[in-house]
Amino acid sequence: MADIRMRFLGRLWERTTISADAGERQELFIALFLRAMETVPELRALPDDLETYSVRWDGEEVSIYHPAVEEVVFRAAPAPAAQGGARVRTRPADLWREERGQDFYPAREVLAELPGLWATVLEPHEHRVVGLRYFSSWGEWYVVEVDDASGRAYGWSCVGGDRSQGWWGLIDLPALESFRPDGDLSQLVVRDLDFTPAVAANVLPEGRPYDSCGNADCPVCPPDRMTEYVARLRGVIAEQGYAVQPVLEEDGSAYCYTVGLHESLGCEFVMSGLDAGMMQRVLHSVVERFAGSSGPVAGEVLDGLLGDGFQLLMRPVESLEPFAMLRAAYGRESAVPYWQAVWPDRDGIFPTDASCSLSPGTQPLL
Repeated sequence: MADIRMRFLGRLWERTTISADAGERQELFIALFLRAMETVPELRALPDDLETYSVRWDGEEVSIYHPAVEEVVFRAAPAPAAQGGARVRTRPADLWREERGQDFYPAREVLAELPGLWATVLEPHEHRVVGLRYFSSWGEWYVVEVDDASGRAYGWSCVGGDRSQGWWGLIDLPALESFRPDGDLSQLVVRDLDFTPAVAANVLPEGRPYDSCGNADCPVCPPDRMTEYVARLRGVIAEQGYAVQPVLEEDGSAYCYTVGLHESLGCEFVMSGLDAGMMQRVLHSVVERFAGSSGPVAGEVLDGLLGDGFQLLMRPVESLEPFAMLRAAYGRESAVPYWQAVWPDRDGIFPTDASCSLSPGTQPLL
């Protein structure tokens, strides 16, 4: 076991205990710095180009500097036996215990068995043991480390239902416990009482990015299905010029969007609210209609692509958040323009018109 103290910019010293060989102390300190770069707000605001930082190691303590900051941005050293950590913040009590019908936090003896903050920093993500799971109608949280005194935790989170956008990072348990917008009890975050602790590889949900340890023969890490899928997607794009990605939401709604078309046409297309197979076929027809052109214009109406004489309306998409596979395939936060092919109600009126009879949510306008 190694007792370590750390300091980030102007903060007070923070202390943790880590299962680590003292002979690997420099490696441990660098791992702590990399975690801090992802989770500490003051460090997240600094450049992420690690080559711009300088590291000083005296055999006992590490100090890391950046030319844009006058003071040491990160410092770590063995914690003296008499050295206290940062001031302890008292974790707030449950605010909505009665409304939940259960405790938000487990018993203290259960919390005491979970690693403290920073304690698993040297373990691969998929190997870490998830001790607690929380969920709500708008997200899910899997806790690996926790500071019982403050309620700060570390683990894997997903907000909004798109698990491909989940991430490892800090989890503010008191903030989750107190969240109840406009008195809506359905928004409360609840602890999963049936959850059994296990390694992350076995309990984190499907559809997330995997963070393998890199050992191809590892018995713990699952196959990197996302990487395999993205490779197949890129193969389709290379062969056909683009791919059509279907998405089925948990509430049963669906949408389909193209990936890769922007390389030849300068934009991508999306549809929502119909059967996924039908939308895929219609999107292929939309691509053929605009092939060799400069692309659609706002309000352009297309004939002959839907049955029974119904038209399609082309409108620019405002949000690029739904198109996770575009980002996965091209490895960047893309500014590629998307155009939505919108279908009308039975009277031929589009949902952009207030008189449209389609109920809200039938065809989300992205």
